[in-house]
Amino acid sequence: MPQLHLNFSDIPIPETCLWEQFDDAQKQTVIETLARLLAKASRAEQTQEQTND
Repeated sequence: MPQLHLNFSDIPIPETCLWEQFDDAQKQTVIETLARLLAKASRAEQTQEQTND
């Protein structure tokens, strides 16, 4: 199957301006939430890998 090369840099995405509208406390909350989600996903992946062994 051929690999598709997607170029999103030329598509204007209004959501990218959203980050600029956040104050420091809101940005910190977003970063902490994303960090927790990444850690949770990582733990779930490790558990799945151990189950498959």
